[in-house]
Amino acid sequence: MSAALLLLPSNFTEEDLYAKICSLSYMGDVRMLFAEDRDKVKKIVQGQFELFQSMYKPFIEEYETKELLRRSLSGNPQPIISQDCGLSTARFLVSSLPPMVRSQMGMKLGEKKALCGSGRAVHDIVIGSKDEAAKCMQSILRRKVMVSSARQAVAGLIAVGGINGMRYLGAKMSKAWKSWRS
Repeated sequence: MSAALLLLPSNFTEEDLYAKICSLSYMGDVRMLFAEDRDKVKKIVQGQFELFQSMYKPFIEEYETKELLRRSLSGNPQPIISQDCGLSTARFLVSSLPPMVRSQMGMKLGEKKALCGSGRAVHDIVIGSKDEAAKCMQSILRRKVMVSSARQAVAGLIAVGGINGMRYLGAKMSKAWKSWRS
């Protein structure tokens, strides 16, 4: 949720939020470049919209309570969600990311030590803007997904054999090409 919010603009719909969350899994996936339907994420979200709502409603409500998100029902079929794009919110969102992502962001952007209320040292990532944090996080996620997806693609081709793998890849590429042309 925090990663998606870093990547979204100040106003978006619930469907936009779920599409961004879903797209995190495909960000940097080498197969998305040539062997997948360009509307894959959109189709997943539309087909599983109620499931996304049930999974993410508590988080949306929590973020509303913290005054990071606001929903407006201005006559739209889907309410418009507004988010605070300020630096303090960006810092909060970054602090909510998984430790591996935060660690790599700290190496790229820098860290500063601060003492929390209990006297324990906390490492805060130096963030100049929401956009800077989003770009840094996005590059880290792209690289992580790219390495993993390339490994999976090669393992899949080896597992099914060269000829069957090429047939499968050809069929996937043909289907992807049709989606890109329409």
